[in-house]
Formats: sequence, structure tokens, C-alpha cells
Amino acid sequence: MAIVNECVGLDIGQTGLKAVRFRRRLSGHETIDYFQHPLPFSRPEDLEPARRIHSLRGFLWRHGLYATDQLVTAIPCQDLFVRTLSFPFKDAAKLAQVVPFEVENLVPMPLEDLAVGSLVLPPGHVTEGALREAKGSEVLVTAAPRDKISEHLQFLAQADVEPSAINVDAMALFSVTQYLQQEGAAVPHDLAIIDVGASKTTLCLVEGGRPVMLRTILWGGNHLTHALAVRHACSFADAERHKRTIAVDQVHGLLEPVLKELRITLQSYQGGDRSRLTHCWICGGGSKLQEIGEYMSRQLGLYPVGPRQGFGTDAPRAFSIAFGLAIHPKIVRPRWRFTSSSMGLALDLKSVSDTASPDAATVKHQRRLAMIAGLVIAVLALADFSIHFILKDQRVTRLRIALHSQYERIFGTGTGAAPGEEVDQAKYRLSVVDKALGLVDATDGKALLTLSTFVKQLPPGTMVKVRELTVDGATILMEGETTSFDAVERIKQTFASSPRLTDVSVTETRVGASPNQVVFRITVTVQKP
Repeated sequence: MAIVNECVGLDIGQTGLKAVRFRRRLSGHETIDYFQHPLPFSRPEDLEPARRIHSLRGFLWRHGLYATDQLVTAIPCQDLFVRTLSFPFKDAAKLAQVVPFEVENLVPMPLEDLAVGSLVLPPGHVTEGALREAKGSEVLVTAAPRDKISEHLQFLAQADVEPSAINVDAMALFSVTQYLQQEGAAVPHDLAIIDVGASKTTLCLVEGGRPVMLRTILWGGNHLTHALAVRHACSFADAERHKRTIAVDQVHGLLEPVLKELRITLQSYQGGDRSRLTHCWICGGGSKLQEIGEYMSRQLGLYPVGPRQGFGTDAPRAFSIAFGLAIHPKIVRPRWRFTSSSMGLALDLKSVSDTASPDAATVKHQRRLAMIAGLVIAVLALADFSIHFILKDQRVTRLRIALHSQYERIFGTGTGAAPGEEVDQAKYRLSVVDKALGLVDATDGKALLTLSTFVKQLPPGTMVKVRELTVDGATILMEGETTSFDAVERIKQTFASSPRLTDVSVTETRVGASPNQVVFRITVTVQKP
């Protein structure tokens, strides 16, 4: 039984499905099968995922592509971030640590939301067979949003497809040149690969035999068809048929939008310290336009490739991306080998996403641990609440006992206050005391202030014995005794001359029963300060 190394490359475009089945037997014999299915796209309902999934399932079933064990798909460049970064060292372990931090500084997204892939590029070729000496490393870095990869995988899963790898469409173009080199072709080391599709143009710049720039230009053959429909005032279908019969010179000027973007890309690339590209390979469905390869190469100032460089009639021009996916270097082993090549330059965003994200068993185990941790935290929180409640209740009891003891010490034990009413009883007792103190308060208008003012006005050195004292607001009526009538007159004169006392009146002055005793009654009014 012959051992067969088989892989299917699936290119899912906007206007069609393309697939290439690559088979290589142990003897080295190869068979390549090409499959294509157009997809309608003129109406909005044609772009619905359900219809495209149905078309994909029928396409794979009709051509027996479900039988393969290895299937590779691609994500377009416009859905991810692609850069070539230079580092002053070559240590692979150090590069693996540094690359994610460099990407984090360049991409406006959290690192955990990205699937970051990287390829350490080998030294470039300067001449035929010679390698360029380099002190550092150049790394081709791709960062794809995880939701884009999940969306791609979900779309394929609905069509019962699980890809073995997910490449980038521009890197699939580079894989074609790698395959041609293995077949002995003299592929130029400095090459611009331009794949003109229906809705986009994919660009891969190869410098020194290494892919250094990947880009997608949102211009394709459908844009040219629309321009022809406007020029000739015909339908899209008639313009498409007319496009397939004319030469590229007849659409001069209509290709300027894509040529302008290509010139800008080449100028920005060559603006750095890089060698100038020499050749150009035009592929994709748009390469069917007559003489488009020579025309675009001439407009870009490059040499078109041909059979001398290995790009003859057998080169898969229209199926370039699908063919590059079908010969994924990590899956298809070289001739006479039982393992795939570790030196092949190719990306696999699926493996990067799977490595960075935990598998189902790990997620399940982590969820179980999270539930256990949540239960433990809930039990600890309940115990903590119970302990706090008990301690608080004990503290309230101690405070109540202490308050009751303090109440009994101050107000006595016979007050009849029930437990819990001590504060109310204390407030009542204090209000009674406040009322009593209010009678003799020293504040403005109180009796204590009036008496204080009256006493301060008594003449010094005069003995006065108070028999009776009546305070009526600001008026004071006093009955007293002194030693002589002169003392009474002195008291009257002193009160009369005081600015704080008015209405001074002395009545009922008489001699008392004892010797040297004179009894008198005096009435004065104390002015407010």
C-alpha cells in the first residue's frame, strides 16, 4: 500500500470557492487537483452566512474533499496586524519573550485579546547561493484578534470542517515560491507577489528570499468590472464578459487605483535600508486579463517573471492562494522524508490561538476550582458575620448593664426606671434641674445676674443685714438693718449715683429693738447691661 501525503488548501473568497488537493506519494510522484465554485454576490441575501455555509458544504461534498485528514484555510491580511521587527540579538528564547511586549506597544488592543504569531526570518540572500551576514534578527510578527479567529472557526464548524491550520493568505503566496524553489526553479530572491482577486489584492514582498511585508489592498477585479460597466453603460454581467475578451491596454487608467497603492507600498518599503525589488509576479483570478502581468510590472518598474524563473504555464496563477495553502510546509513533508520540514516559513494562527487559550478540560477544572473557592468564601463570610453579630450583641449587653449601674449611682435605685428607659429618665431629671437652675441663671434677664449687679453696688465698709429679699424681674425689694441712719442715707446715695440702678426709694426707716440697730426697706430697679 502506497503512503500518501495529502493536504487540501481551501480559499474562501467573496465571489467564489477555490480548493487545491495536493498529493505526494512516497515515491515522489505528485498529483494536484483544482476545484472551483462561483458564489453569487450581487444581492444582499447572497452574502448571508447560512447560504455561504450551504454552498461550502455542497462544494466540499461534491468533490470529495471531506475525506482528507489535512485541510488548511487562510485569514486575509486586512483582519490582522503584520509587521517585520528587527532585534539586536538572535536568542530564540529571548525573542519569544520580547515579541509580545513589542506587539503590545504597537497594537491598540489588550494582549490577551490577540493571537500573536511570529516567524524568525533566516538571513537573506545577497547573491546566488550566498547568505547575508546579520548580527541581529528579523521577525515577521502577526497579531490576529481572537474574535476573528473564533468567527472563522465557527463558520467552518457549521460546514462540518475543522482546519488543521489557519495561514495568512499572503504567506500562502510565499509558500508557492518555496515550492517552486524545491522543484529546482530559479525564483528571484527579490520579488513582489501580487494576487489580484475579485474584491481585494493581496501583496507579499519577498526580499532576499524572505517574506518581509504582507498587505491587502481593497481593490479587485470587481472594481474593474464596475468601472467598465459605467464606461460602456452596460450591466455588470455584460461588463464581466467584455473584460475577459479585451487586452489590458483597453482598460488603461482603470487600473490606476491599485497601481497607486502598489507604488506607495513599494516606495515605503524601499525607503528604508533595504535592497530594491527586481521582479514581479501577477497571479490570482485577475491575472487572466490579457497581458496584465507585463503591464503592471512595467508600471511598477519591475521585471515580470516567466518560465525562466519557474513561473510557466504550470504555475498555479488563478489558484495561487489555495495552492500555497495546500503545500503548507508544516504539514506537507519534503520528498523522501517522513516528517515535515521545520525550516519552512509558514504561519498557523490556529495553533497559536489554541496554545494561548486553555483547552476544555483546563477550563472545566478552573471553573470547578472557582466554584469551590466561591463556596469557601461564602462560608467564611457567613462565619465572619455570625461572629461579628455575637460580639456586637455581647457588647450591647455590657453597655446596657454599665449604663443602668451609672444611672442608679447618680439618680438612685428607687426611681422605678425599667431596663432600657434609663436614658429617657435621665433626660427628664436633667430637664427638671435645668428649669431649677434657670431661675438663678447668670445669663441676661435671670435673677442671679440681677442680684449680682445689686450686691456689687453696695458701698464698701457698710454693714447690711438682709432680713427679707424679693426679686421681681429687674426690681429688687429688700428689708434690712444697719447701724445708723447715716448708713441708710449712704446706701441710698450710693445706689442713686450708680448708672446701673434706677428708681431708688427708701421707706419705713425706724429704730430697731437692739442698740445701734436701724431697720429700713429699699426698692431699686437694676438696668440691663
